[in-house]
Amino acid sequence: MRWSLVGLLFLSGVARAYEAPQIWSLDGASLAYSRAQIEKLLGPPRADRPLKMTIGGETWEYTFANGLKVDFRDQDRGRHAMVLVGRRFTSRGQLMCKAGIARARFVEVMGAAPLAQDEDQVVYFDDARQAYLTGYFVDGKAQEFVLSRFRVDR
Repeated sequence: MRWSLVGLLFLSGVARAYEAPQIWSLDGASLAYSRAQIEKLLGPPRADRPLKMTIGGETWEYTFANGLKVDFRDQDRGRHAMVLVGRRFTSRGQLMCKAGIARARFVEVMGAAPLAQDEDQVVYFDDARQAYLTGYFVDGKAQEFVLSRFRVDR
């Protein structure tokens, strides 16, 4: 079977689109994962709570045994994560940094200038993944990281 250049480019684009959200993760979970997938990886949540009621429904937060907090638009187990809050940031399966890393080292590891920063946070945006990564710092040391589809630093 012969593949055309256009066909290969299309498949490459589809693979990249599918792979992209899964590249960045916190404490073993990605924004591309549904609640059911996260529970399969990390076990059932040890706590959950409603966060906010809107016309579109409730937003729920689930906390897992490893400390990861995940927000979902509702309690549907097929829903994808909206926000992840964790202490270990990985990219392509490689540990990039974890809580306690110095702010300057975090910026160095990221390898690019941040989108925004102030005394207690550093924000990166990955255009290919349409995701924000925010590191929160106290006394120059990372406390936690937030991965989301929208800016949480505002």
